Amino acid sequence: MREGREDVSPTTEDPVELANRKPDPYRHILVALDFTPHSSHALARALELVRLHDSKLSLIHAVENSFYPDLGYDPLMIDPGEFAELDQQIHDQAVLRMEQLAKSLDYADVQHDVLWGTPKSAVLSYAEAQKVDLIVVGSHGRHGIAKLLGSTAVAIVHSARCDVFVVRLAE
Repeated sequence: MREGREDVSPTTEDPVELANRKPDPYRHILVALDFTPHSSHALARALELVRLHDSKLSLIHAVENSFYPDLGYDPLMIDPGEFAELDQQIHDQAVLRMEQLAKSLDYADVQHDVLWGTPKSAVLSYAEAQKVDLIVVGSHGRHGIAKLLGSTAVAIVHSARCDVFVVRLAE
């Protein structure tokens, strides 16, 4: 059995009774942000839920280390010292943006972090460590080759151990 809002183990209870039972409120809602104008839509939806459930709100953004493919297209980290300063500047700017965003919200219980790593791993690790029971993430709903290559939202949906609310972002 996994830890979560409700016991998800098999039951012999009446399905109609189960369907009519009010679920536990969300206690901790996590919003994954990429700072695009579209992500404000996901944040707005999350704020609706946070206020409805009187939940704790966490905002995170992930910053990946720079890497570039070599001629054989294998991922290769170029001299870490060469790009470490640029990566740190990107991280520091993200921290400032996150602080400004958190201060601008009309909600008292906001935690915010900028984490190193891929968006998928940062979101999933944070959610586990902080016992988040709902992740809100935006999806661009891409098609074709972009969909084939994968999506952060899809990866989170398939790997999260809690509920995930995917907000369709305007194109």
